[in-house]
Amino acid sequence: MLFEAFKKNRENFPNAPAIMIAAGDRYLPITWRQFTDDINDISFIIRRHCPGSVIALLGENSYEWMVSHAAIIFSGAVVLPIDVNLSAEAIVTRMTKVGAKVLVHSALYAEKAAKVQQLLRNALVVSFGSRKTTVFLESLKLAPVGDKTLLFDMPAPDVNKTAMIVFTSGTTAEPRGVELSIRGLECFAELTERRLDMKCGDKSLMLLPLFHIYGMAATYAMLAQGVALGVCPDYRRIFDAVMRFNARFLFMVPALADILAAKIERRSASVESALGFSIDWICTGGAPISLRTHERLVALGVKMLGAYGLTETSAVFSMSDLHDEMRPCSAGKICDFAGIEVKVSESGELMVRGPNVFKGYFGEDAMLKATKDSQGWFSTGDTGRIDEDGYVWITGRMSRTIVLSTGKKVAPEELEAKILMHPGISEVLVTGNGDAREITAEVYADISDGEVYNAIAAINHALPVYMRIKRVVVRKEPFPRTSSGKICFAQK
Repeated sequence: MLFEAFKKNRENFPNAPAIMIAAGDRYLPITWRQFTDDINDISFIIRRHCPGSVIALLGENSYEWMVSHAAIIFSGAVVLPIDVNLSAEAIVTRMTKVGAKVLVHSALYAEKAAKVQQLLRNALVVSFGSRKTTVFLESLKLAPVGDKTLLFDMPAPDVNKTAMIVFTSGTTAEPRGVELSIRGLECFAELTERRLDMKCGDKSLMLLPLFHIYGMAATYAMLAQGVALGVCPDYRRIFDAVMRFNARFLFMVPALADILAAKIERRSASVESALGFSIDWICTGGAPISLRTHERLVALGVKMLGAYGLTETSAVFSMSDLHDEMRPCSAGKICDFAGIEVKVSESGELMVRGPNVFKGYFGEDAMLKATKDSQGWFSTGDTGRIDEDGYVWITGRMSRTIVLSTGKKVAPEELEAKILMHPGISEVLVTGNGDAREITAEVYADISDGEVYNAIAAINHALPVYMRIKRVVVRKEPFPRTSSGKICFAQK
């Protein structure tokens, strides 16, 4: 479906913009003809020099990154997206683990790539637009005529084989290489086609990091439907990017949605008066959104939608329906088509099976057996419920549940949501010592320490005794976060 969608857009809308690149106060459109021509050229290099190999991809969101990713998966090779925040040593560890012998990188990360080359001497390291890339492209001219068949004139790739190895964020455990297929991306694209309102000629932005599964899935879904995507290399200038590219809807993580809300509020009381046009909807995922952030954007005139998924489910589990009433802080309606099934186990854990579910953890068969049963049901590790309309409500992460010595269980997320409702408290992490029956709240706030203590005391007053917070720690700096905006619990 994705390969066919790219081919259709190439044939039916050759001069329509696929990607838009910032150029001063304006933008430079890259047409579908140019986009797919470039994918074809890079695909030729892959098929000629490293067919079927695992190729690591390191770089900020860019046109070149997207061309490279599409060329890799459509040519039958396997892509290993690299988190740009990783050290060279960590990159080498991941490349070695999955057998990646090629690293493609942007100029911005040339220094880090050079260090990878020093540590992994047998690897082929090449930059977008580099001299080495030019040499490879020159080989197109020297290739026999029979080898120059256009990628989009060839049969579609096998959508069920491993096409990507995406490492989990590692917020609560050691990151693992998740084997995903093109079919998983197609499931997400089909979900958006049914639940949202996107069409050829619409404009949006690549705001999510492309090395994260939510970013990849959302980008392919929009491209498949002919949406022209602007490249926003600097998230700190998100307001300017939304205005420049006339973005009418957005996929975002909650942390970025909060930043956008603050920038709009400083200019006006509504999105339309601040930008000169409306943002029809924002779909947040990757991390839970707070009620406060949801209400801020609704007050500015935006319809807020929720989505939920994991790396292991190709970011597909549930998504709000644009035509339903808003359900504040819900994770959207379950995906109940494309062969995907969802249920809640007897212990309250959300479970899913279907073509979107990962094929395995690279090199970790035992972990696969621990999370995916013989019938194909994947245990998400999240607790929650599904209401009568099919909407999902996440109540917590099983690995974070605090089990007290009395047998009582406390969901840290429930307490965190209550604390974040207090004005001035920006971030909070609740942990606990079950044996000592002590619950701790670590808080980062814009208000005084005394006001924080008073806020927690007021919350405690309305809680059952076993749930009350006994220890409060006030941080002076924000928590370290993953690329999707989640607090790195594993660092605590």
